[in-house]
Amino acid sequence: MTTISSLNAGLISTLTPSSSTANNLASTVASSADAGIGSTIVTIPSPIAESPIVYTPEGILAGAEPTITWAQSNTDAVSKVMAGNYMSGTMSGQFYDLGSVLLDRFKTTGSNFSQSVTAATASGAAATGLGAEGAQGDIKLTVQTASGVKVDIELDSNDGTLAVSVNSSGALSDTERTALAKLADGFQQAINGLSASPPELDLSGLTQYDTSVLSSVNLQFNVTGDGSNNVSANIALNSSTRSVKFTDSDGTINLSVDTSDSAILGSGAQQNQAIASYLAQFDHANSEGHGNSALMSMFKDAFTQMNSNNGTSSQQLPGTAYMPWLAQADHAMLTGLDDFTASITDNTVSSNPLLPDQTDSFSYQVSQSTQTEGNSLEGSIRQTQQSLLKATYHQSLSGGPVTLTPSLASQNYDYVQVSDAENSTVNLETDHGKLLQATLGQSSSESTEVSEYVKGVLVSDVTTPDNTSQSKDLLSLLKPLIDDQQAKQDSITWQQALSSVHGMILPG
Repeated sequence: MTTISSLNAGLISTLTPSSSTANNLASTVASSADAGIGSTIVTIPSPIAESPIVYTPEGILAGAEPTITWAQSNTDAVSKVMAGNYMSGTMSGQFYDLGSVLLDRFKTTGSNFSQSVTAATASGAAATGLGAEGAQGDIKLTVQTASGVKVDIELDSNDGTLAVSVNSSGALSDTERTALAKLADGFQQAINGLSASPPELDLSGLTQYDTSVLSSVNLQFNVTGDGSNNVSANIALNSSTRSVKFTDSDGTINLSVDTSDSAILGSGAQQNQAIASYLAQFDHANSEGHGNSALMSMFKDAFTQMNSNNGTSSQQLPGTAYMPWLAQADHAMLTGLDDFTASITDNTVSSNPLLPDQTDSFSYQVSQSTQTEGNSLEGSIRQTQQSLLKATYHQSLSGGPVTLTPSLASQNYDYVQVSDAENSTVNLETDHGKLLQATLGQSSSESTEVSEYVKGVLVSDVTTPDNTSQSKDLLSLLKPLIDDQQAKQDSITWQQALSSVHGMILPG
């Protein structure tokens, strides 16, 4: 027989279990006795809650609120933003408004700053979903002032800790602090875009930094483990170069713009026309090579933003001294953009289990280079545009998408291999106010190989080459207007002719 001590009796007298609880208790006692068990287990319900108190094997209370630790007082504006972000389950939430509020500090102070907040369970494990999933995020903005002061702004999220810091290598002037504060929105827009799903490039706010006060701006962005996509980006902006490198699960983008020679820049209208023409060329290449549309969209955004707001010509082209009409003619026969090199590469996919080496791939490169020689009275200009597309892909025999499996019944498709190279070169020569030569040479070399498979068997393999070349004498198009003084008079007819010529030299 089981005896309940006087200590327990005092406890039981204070409890008033429900009838259902009492019935369960009686049932437990009866079943234990019937089973012939040598001792009786009595379950005493909690007077406060029916949920049991659970401890982990380590003796730690399960479900306990996380411990929040701040590195220092959290009453400032930056800490208040961090307080609203640190328990977010995404990197975009962790860094929400955090970049802008860090740069906003420069409106009132140039002092260094650091803060961190850690959310952890009693066992010391990260309390946030990000920490549990092993996600990491690191953002660094480095700004160099014209006076030589280096400023580093860092944001870091890792293993349940959200940390920020601002460090300056020297004292900042009021003008420098103002220029830094003006980057706040652009910095945050770049963070928001890169941490979005899918990621985006929004760099226009950074590219418009005050070049008279700041000599360079560099943004590094790295996020891993935040969902299925790992993102890495490096944006570098200075007086001679604008560059973007971006990598994620879809592929890689590289773009570098040489801004050191402003003489080759055209008018705003010419630059806009050139950008639009290149974007159309990119779309055509992506369609021809079956590239990744999301990555190509980012490539187009990068190209547009890196080639926008670069100003107009502030230097003289060779041989155009005191001849406005001659300078107009030369600029019309150039793209109007800075020189650049750019590439986009999709990650290679092996989509056919029976022929894994037969991959789907897309690689596209495009560039412009300009050489100028001479002085203000005479000179030569050579500008070359090049592009190269390499792509392979599978498609159904009817031209649509195809799903390939180990079953021979699915192995009915075309395997297409594309190689397309294009080249366009303008040559200009001027001498003492005269346009001596203006020629345009264009060539393309395209090869498309289509291998047809039926039930996994190659039934045909056809390669179609397409090579073209042409040259144009641009001077002959303008000379009549030059001879009858239309050029010097800057007539509407002259401007229309220049616009027409400019369209000829752009990619089409």
